Amino acid sequence: MQSIRSLNEEMKMKIRVLLTILLACCALCAFSATAITVQPPSGLPSGDLTPGTRVNIETTITDFISASGTTFPGTDTLQFYTDLDSPRWNIAIVLNSIENPRPVEGSRTVRISGFELEYPSNTDLKVRVSLEGVVPDVSATSDKTIMRIRQLDSDDDVRANGEELFTKKVINPAEVQTAIISAKAELQTFKSELDTAKAKGVDTSEADTKYNAAQTALQSAEVAGNNAASAQLNLNSAKTAIADGQALLERAVVQHAITSAETTLAEIDGVLDYFTTNKSMGSDSRVVLLSSKRQSVKNQIDTAKGNFDSNNLALAERQADDALAEGRIVLEEARNLQEEVESLPVFVDPGQPYLWIVLGAIAIIVVGFVIMKKRNTWDELG
Repeated sequence: MQSIRSLNEEMKMKIRVLLTILLACCALCAFSATAITVQPPSGLPSGDLTPGTRVNIETTITDFISASGTTFPGTDTLQFYTDLDSPRWNIAIVLNSIENPRPVEGSRTVRISGFELEYPSNTDLKVRVSLEGVVPDVSATSDKTIMRIRQLDSDDDVRANGEELFTKKVINPAEVQTAIISAKAELQTFKSELDTAKAKGVDTSEADTKYNAAQTALQSAEVAGNNAASAQLNLNSAKTAIADGQALLERAVVQHAITSAETTLAEIDGVLDYFTTNKSMGSDSRVVLLSSKRQSVKNQIDTAKGNFDSNNLALAERQADDALAEGRIVLEEARNLQEEVESLPVFVDPGQPYLWIVLGAIAIIVVGFVIMKKRNTWDELG
């Protein structure tokens, strides 16, 4: 009896497993496709659009989220939408390569019921869509929907992966003109920055190239007239060139500051070499102090170069300027000491110590001579 109960329990377990597998299969098969597939539309203009532009695009939906055994759920809806003014929808349901045109519709939203699209799953179903319309006016430059395709369920909710959207930026011409004026002011500021840098000896050649490109692009934007899309395109190019040019100029200014500090450091090294090589003053306390200050300048330069390489330009520029200022002070002190040393008479030249030996010897001889002479005089008197 117990073995029979065990057998029944085992059978129940197997049945539950089979039911679970069956339910999972049913869930997977409930919808044979998991997303709608829309071909890239032809005729969609590249770049931004201007109000009043006529648009004519065409696309084909090749796959739908379909119920098991059918091409499209009968309770679903295929919805089309556009922001274009005066739209004209030419939609054809294609069954096994045979087109069945629907009446032309002129509203922004068009719906096709599942009843029109539900066929046996072995039917090749496609929907060809052609849309013609006019780009609307906008109070501010913004993205507008050229075409949106959705598959909605019975509650009018968008099915997962059931939407395709094609948008374009529509330009407000008044905004473009205002932006051109603003960009011209930015370009003038950039020009002033270039002139200031050139006056300091900065190599601005790369930044100059960007300035010229921005100037040309802005001129093209101004003469574009009512073609706001073309004006916007040139305006974007000008703004990019200005931003790139200012970035290049900033790097050039910092590099110039670092180079100037390094040049000053090299001059300090030249004076210190004069003291140590020509004057043998390496151990002189004044030269030792100058060498210590020189090392401080070099440390600041090295730190500035590290920040420059890390693109931390603002900090690098401050450090390079500080190094240059300190370096100039040290260089002035070194040159003052050099002038002081060079102004000394030869016999007190610290770079020629043998003169002191000679002078000392002469002094000893003179003193000895005087002493000997006095002794002889005393002997004669004695």
